[in-house]
Amino acid sequence: MKLVIKKLVTVAILTVVLCSGCGKTTETDRAATTEETSKEEVRIKKLQMGDKAPDFSATLVNGETFKLSDYSEGVVLLNFWATWCPPCVGEMPAFEKLNNESLEGLQIICVNCMEDKATVDKFVKDNGYTFNIGYDENGAIEAYYPTDGIPYTLVINKGEISKIYVGAYDADKQYEEYKDAIEECFGK
Repeated sequence: MKLVIKKLVTVAILTVVLCSGCGKTTETDRAATTEETSKEEVRIKKLQMGDKAPDFSATLVNGETFKLSDYSEGVVLLNFWATWCPPCVGEMPAFEKLNNESLEGLQIICVNCMEDKATVDKFVKDNGYTFNIGYDENGAIEAYYPTDGIPYTLVINKGEISKIYVGAYDADKQYEEYKDAIEECFGK
């Protein structure tokens, strides 16, 4: 009887964890962690549609640097993800498909959440992704974009957040949602 109860409790716990998506640290946890690094650098405020997107720079897998403010006149699809997050990995083909369409005025940047470069590099190489993928090994970029989970994707139009997505469906569904949001920004 005890074994059955133990198994039921284990199943219940796993169900809660799986149903909650790829959670992240809470704002309180993040505040405690980031206070140690620099109080001035961290902005602990959930962003909303209409907010100005906080500027950041990220080193990309290809060695270049991406700076958000360099694209203040266009549309940026900004995504936060991790290799251990199944919904994050599942939607990556949507970004590749959008990137391959070479939409004039669109920049895609997927910022990895606090994994080491070797892990990210291997993932990108194994999957052959060609869109911009940036490192955020210490969570400095992520601190400007607090969220309750990943994948966390923002559509930024001329420096202003126009859409926010937390979580993801499959790549086809996400492609359609992102494409519609991008076209809306372009006035199509």
